[in-house]
Amino acid sequence: MRYGSEEIWFAASLYVLSWEEDFHQLMLNDHLRMEAFERAIKSAVRPGMAVADVGTGTGILALWALEAGARVVYGIDVNERILRQAGQRMAAAGLSARFHPFHALSHDVSLPERVDLVVSEILGNLADNEGMTPILADARARFLKEGGQMLPRRARAFLIPVAATQAHDQLRSRRCRGLSERYDLDDLLADLQVRSPFDVYYDAILPARTHLAAPQEAVRFEFDGTDPDRYGRDLIFTVEEAGLFTGWKGYFTAELAEGVLLDISSDDIAGRQTSDSWKHCYLPIEHPIPVRAGDRIALRYARSSAAGGETSFRACYSWSGTVRRADRVLAAFHSRMG
Repeated sequence: MRYGSEEIWFAASLYVLSWEEDFHQLMLNDHLRMEAFERAIKSAVRPGMAVADVGTGTGILALWALEAGARVVYGIDVNERILRQAGQRMAAAGLSARFHPFHALSHDVSLPERVDLVVSEILGNLADNEGMTPILADARARFLKEGGQMLPRRARAFLIPVAATQAHDQLRSRRCRGLSERYDLDDLLADLQVRSPFDVYYDAILPARTHLAAPQEAVRFEFDGTDPDRYGRDLIFTVEEAGLFTGWKGYFTAELAEGVLLDISSDDIAGRQTSDSWKHCYLPIEHPIPVRAGDRIALRYARSSAAGGETSFRACYSWSGTVRRADRVLAAFHSRMG
């Protein structure tokens, strides 16, 4: 599906349990995602390995693991209809005997053996906005052999203040794209129980020309069982050139396997260096703030988790702070989901 710079889309990570064929097809056509994961899996899997694919979806990661020589892949997914597609993919490849599907949340699954490798792509464009932290901590503790590997190995989430005026104008006029006509901004806000479209994050490619400062790492994930699910981070950005501050660009990089880095920060849509399915994360502020070089933007970035049903995969973020010029506070901003 075609898209342009600063074009606002519904955040797919808000509806993980409701993904239908259209979004899975978008992921399968995402060149950046597919190339990096295929290379990583085929470099990490050794013949005879047992592999757990957490959130297997249509089974493409499991297929690559089997093609690389895995003895068995346990494919876990909560969406029964999509999991059937994974089974059909394995049947078409003649690999059904080595693929064992589990229709359940991974927390509710007990595997018949410990595995050599846990594979997953439960990554949102802020890294942890699809509930990956407790899911992968549990998978590591219960599924992985001692000395086994996680794929991805680690991930980092970054934030940048941006002057994304086109994106902001779309939100102000309540325009937001979705994969089909069933997506509606007012329905989204009602479901999230928020009034303002500026208290929700979105998917959008935000080009480098919108950057107001250098990116900073907000959170790092090691997938060693100790990553936090709730946190607060304080960051200070120094504005490098004048512009209208409208919010934040978020993105992640992930070391999938040794020598394989997935980086979704690019804005090169024409060169297919952007991620069609993730895009960047846009965290808007309601009232844009004019800034100039030397101003300091102080950010308090925090995450908590919802609980239960569809919302169990949703993260609740807040982004608030001030803009200072010398010792004077020019303006404050505050957005909070939920």
